[in-house]
Amino acid sequence: MSALIQALLPYLLLYTYWAIFFITLIAALILPIPPGTLLMASSAFASQGYMSFPLVVLAGILGNIAGDNIGYFLARQYGKKVLRHVGFSRIIDSEKYKNIEKRVRKNPGALIFFSRFEVLSNLAVNIISGLGKVPYRKYLLYEGLGEIFQVTLYCSIGYVVGDNWEEISTIISRFLLLIIIIGAIIVMIYWKRIWHWLTRESTE
Repeated sequence: MSALIQALLPYLLLYTYWAIFFITLIAALILPIPPGTLLMASSAFASQGYMSFPLVVLAGILGNIAGDNIGYFLARQYGKKVLRHVGFSRIIDSEKYKNIEKRVRKNPGALIFFSRFEVLSNLAVNIISGLGKVPYRKYLLYEGLGEIFQVTLYCSIGYVVGDNWEEISTIISRFLLLIIIIGAIIVMIYWKRIWHWLTRESTE
């Protein structure tokens, strides 16, 4: 268990649902705290009678959705202004970047949904969706479904395994890391084809 999660556990027991809400919000917005580990720990406490399992799930869903949406709107409203200010004008005004935005805006569903399961991809996709001005209803639909599924899954695992949540969390973290490594290898092998697909002209 990471030192950060260990430091947060007393706050979970002290402030319960408010702690879950604000920690998951911050994790979804800016700080890469592994929310799955936090949710499994909270649900393990619920299995021991310290909290209500449905309220743990509800607090986790609301916190994640709130953080995601704040990140999306900040990127949508101020993202390009900030990028231009720090010297990325040439990139974000290029045709290739515009084509990537169009492609993400046209088919964002799987990208948004599956990114909910890993904290860094979650943060990155919220920013990409905001920068690319993915229609908000479409973003909210896939983001909301992804968070409901992700939070319910992690909470259910934590509730079932109880005191063994730390070991299960470690196994899941390693599994997700393996998937990321495999994905990175695939991108490295086929990057030319992927780049061509992303940057070719896409009609709305």
